[in-house]
Amino acid sequence: MMDYRCGLVHVVSLSYLFTDSLRGNPSYAMAAWGESLLSLSKRWLSTQLHSTDDEEFQNVQLPKLPVPDLQMTMDSYLEFASVVVSHQQLEHSKGLVRGFMEELGPQLQESLLDRQKEMENWVTEWWLDDMYLKVRLPLPINSNPGMVFPRRHFVKMEEVADLGALFIDDLLDYKEMLDRGELPLERATSREKGQPLCMEQFYKLLGVCRVPEVGRDRLEMPRAGDGIEETEELIVVACRNYFYPIPVKAVDRGRLTPGEIQAQLLHALVDAAGAPPAPRVGLLTSMNRDHWARAREQLIKDENNRTNLELISRALCILCLDEAGGDRADADADTNAMLRAMHGAGTKHHSANRWFDKTVQLIISSDGTVGMCYEHSAAEGVAVIRLAERALARAEVADRPAPPPALLPAPQSMRWKITPDVHRSIDQAARELDRAISDLDFKVYTYRGYGREFMKSCRTSPDVYIQLALQYAYYKMYGYLVSTYESASLRRFRHGRVDNIRSAHSAADAWAAAMCAAETPPLNDSSDDGQKKVSFNLYGVGCEQKKLELFEEAARKQTSIMEANILGKGIDNHLLGLREAARETLGELPQIFTDETYKQMMQFKLSTSQVATTTEGTFMGYGAVVPDGYGCSYNPKKDCVIFCISSFSSSSVTNTEAFRQSLEEALDSMKLMFQAKVEEKA
Repeated sequence: MMDYRCGLVHVVSLSYLFTDSLRGNPSYAMAAWGESLLSLSKRWLSTQLHSTDDEEFQNVQLPKLPVPDLQMTMDSYLEFASVVVSHQQLEHSKGLVRGFMEELGPQLQESLLDRQKEMENWVTEWWLDDMYLKVRLPLPINSNPGMVFPRRHFVKMEEVADLGALFIDDLLDYKEMLDRGELPLERATSREKGQPLCMEQFYKLLGVCRVPEVGRDRLEMPRAGDGIEETEELIVVACRNYFYPIPVKAVDRGRLTPGEIQAQLLHALVDAAGAPPAPRVGLLTSMNRDHWARAREQLIKDENNRTNLELISRALCILCLDEAGGDRADADADTNAMLRAMHGAGTKHHSANRWFDKTVQLIISSDGTVGMCYEHSAAEGVAVIRLAERALARAEVADRPAPPPALLPAPQSMRWKITPDVHRSIDQAARELDRAISDLDFKVYTYRGYGREFMKSCRTSPDVYIQLALQYAYYKMYGYLVSTYESASLRRFRHGRVDNIRSAHSAADAWAAAMCAAETPPLNDSSDDGQKKVSFNLYGVGCEQKKLELFEEAARKQTSIMEANILGKGIDNHLLGLREAARETLGELPQIFTDETYKQMMQFKLSTSQVATTTEGTFMGYGAVVPDGYGCSYNPKKDCVIFCISSFSSSSVTNTEAFRQSLEEALDSMKLMFQAKVEEKA
């Protein structure tokens, strides 16, 4: 690694500039900031990707996201709806669809086609608002995922600072690679293998922050110039609810060495340990977004507060250095680690030592708990996992940071002017966050019966296998399926984010019903209300064969839905586009979008995603997205699967432990189903 210590004096002067701003003299000239997610320089856009693989530095032109066929979307909409609404409601919705297709639907479709010609991506802006920026719910639990890294064993405080310094040093390497445009281009590994993928999200992790505004938030990120030039970089260290801005790179002297960063982190740890209790300003970022926006308006009336917020927004990341404590007695180590990553374990512990608006928050606790909390609107999990696993891998093999030849000025914590109104907002935020944390019913569960290798031996994609297992588990508990969300990457297209793979379909319903019917012989074939139920004669010859046939049909259907989505033919983004086009052109929504069927279709009572990692002991989780639903991420390993399951205790419908048990039974039953197939052949 290049030695930057020859310019030591220059970073000293930079540090003093930060110190002056913290004392109320904002002499540090802040860079201009973009207010739009799409306000990136041309060299950052997915239309001008640079590859360092077999076509080094060759520009790659990605296609635009297509607008799906209108009739196919309407047909699929009704097909999925048939699984989650009553027959009577479905017939009503069919009439609305017929009316929509007579005139208004084709008109809105034409407007989408025109939009597709004019824009780089016709849906991303609408999607970002609908999924994140216009959602007013608090970020912790409801939006920000947590990520757990392998546990460490720290003997002394210096080792905490060592790890933090190595993480930050790697982030600086990563950021410089991005600034040079040398991020290796990724390519699709299935379904049209070799197709280049959009890398834009990877540029939206460091130095990015979500800013609350009434009605709609915005993303702030540095506005890069057209050329590659040296920039100044800083991080913010959170320790005992204090926030310490630390410059880690200056234009005229280069970067701090890992040893210099480690010394700065130690200064912050020592200073915070001897300081009186901090004002817990970080809790404001956990509020309802409109409430936080109004509190922020009060904060920025003070010039020093405004400078603090600008420094936090501009920082590459937040490094949260936590003390030990906050574990729940009724939870295992993995679950406790995830809860700390997601929300900080409560206001008596680490929740105020966070800034939930920041895209990347690295977390290192003195008891060895290590992880990350990330704000989701800027990027999907794949980009975050790549960033995190690279830093983890480098920290594992790196030498301990060498002591610096000279000490830099000690970092100083941000000073805040807190008015009585803001104090009340902080107290309100504390109460609301603690209430939300107590309501979260969360468990990290490692299924050890088998893993992805067995699933592959069944000639089934592990993702398809697990999605069907989740449908089966839900059906076992409730006797029916519900709208299910699984994110599908659209990175084959410019500015592509995700669409939704709907796993609750008629083939999955038929298979789950057959599996459950085989477990408990029905007493009769009618429900209490006299409606006929689907029934299967699965107690004679060919029972296992019938279940396998139904599974294979469900797997084929699931695969076709997945393929349609990643190729830009999903229905959810299309429906969103039609709805927003109608809102903009008509000023009101057509009946198809106010219908009860549409509402049920958009109530994702099972919100899922595959978040595969290569590092052992690393996994990601999040909260349920509706009050009576489940969140369930899964990480398929060779011989096991890590699930992060969430629901809310206040719901009389859901129970995380019951769902975990049902999922375990479902996976066990599926293995027996395939083993019976082998035995029959033998």
